[in-house]
Amino acid sequence: MRPIVVERIVTDIDEIVRLVRFPGWQSTKAGEREVQRALRKMIYVKYQIKDQDLFDKAYGYIRQYY
Repeated sequence: MRPIVVERIVTDIDEIVRLVRFPGWQSTKAGEREVQRALRKMIYVKYQIKDQDLFDKAYGYIRQYY
């Protein structure tokens, strides 16, 4: 991937997570599903990247740092 594409993806992830997260989202199934749904839609639909490993790594990062 080109650095500019990665930068756009990171910016989009940050924006989406800030919109859908709520305090304690990591400890609820509904919160996890909402964040996963938003992330999957952005990665798979907008960028057409069908890479489960990328999704897992991005979600792991989100879960840890948001």
